[in-house]
Amino acid sequence: MPATGDARPLDEAVARLSAARRGAGADFFINARTDVFLQNPPELHTADMLESALERAHAYAEAGANGLFLPGLIAASLIEVAVARSPLPVNIMMMPGCPPVWTLKSLGVARISQGPGPYQAAMAALTELARTFLIEEDA
Repeated sequence: MPATGDARPLDEAVARLSAARRGAGADFFINARTDVFLQNPPELHTADMLESALERAHAYAEAGANGLFLPGLIAASLIEVAVARSPLPVNIMMMPGCPPVWTLKSLGVARISQGPGPYQAAMAALTELARTFLIEEDA
């Protein structure tokens, strides 16, 4: 993703993915990512956004990707369509509002990522614990 936060143009993303596949060889799993859903809050996710992600999925598959990572996508109805229409196995990132693991499994999701959630939770707990050591005792 460029510094602007926008997705790379599809042809550029495909060229980079093709180069990665050539460099990595056939034994490495390449989980191609598209952040179309991560860039927008869930209430703004649309079928058009899914079409954009699926267009990339087809191009990524041709470029040698092994999986499609759709972080930010949490709507079961859109996940179901993504799984049905993607030429690649779909990877979803667990986050607030995401269906439970057993639902994702029933929808056909191939991989589930935790993303930064466990790290962020651990750092929040550590920060809170550190605060308890810094509180001055009442006089």
